Amino acid sequence: MKKTKIDLSTIDTVILAGGLGTRLKPVLKDKPKCLAPINGKPFIDILLDECIDQGLRRFILCVGYLKEQVIEHLSDRNDCEIVFSEEDEPLGTGGAVKNAEPLIKSDPVLVMNGDSISGLRINDMLLFHAENIADGCIAIRRVKNSKRYGQVVLDELSRIILFKEKNGAGKSIWISTGIYVLTRNLFSYFRDQYPYSIETDIFPIIVKKQKILGFKTQDYFLDIGIPEALIKAKSLL
Repeated sequence: MKKTKIDLSTIDTVILAGGLGTRLKPVLKDKPKCLAPINGKPFIDILLDECIDQGLRRFILCVGYLKEQVIEHLSDRNDCEIVFSEEDEPLGTGGAVKNAEPLIKSDPVLVMNGDSISGLRINDMLLFHAENIADGCIAIRRVKNSKRYGQVVLDELSRIILFKEKNGAGKSIWISTGIYVLTRNLFSYFRDQYPYSIETDIFPIIVKKQKILGFKTQDYFLDIGIPEALIKAKSLL
């Protein structure tokens, strides 16, 4: 009988929340991006609430820029386990994951960006990953306007075969939602020299070895990385 449910309390979730948030500085001033207020509630709490509602219980927060604010803010939460992977200098998204590796207990591990949120059913993505015996999986969503995002190209077996840079064409494409399932053996591709990006430096190497799949979703996806998106989030969340 096929497994239909995974115990998400056994899965670690790495949240990448250490970025400088350069594009949001004019509106956030002296706050880290993950603490951006959405109708009076910090975005990181909205993201954690969504994850906890789905059954996730252990989180590794990769924090860097203004990390003291994030650590202090989350120190009062008692509905989950939160450990911090601290960065003293920018490591990039790939470097942040590598830096967090000693804190990760589960295999596979869930990785997500701390400035975006999706209605994705995490259990479904993990089942897809397990049933296809993949080393990794990226949640992807089709969008009509590609100006802000690079394109993810799949083959007929849902294997990712190519990442294309942003081209501003405005056509309908598959994009990454910034949610990944990674097995521990993929960590051999992560290096100790920082900074580097998981999206542009690590995934293209893994793709060449046909080791990573695309999990298609049409659930809502919201990235608060620019001021316009932050305003939009206040009407949607």
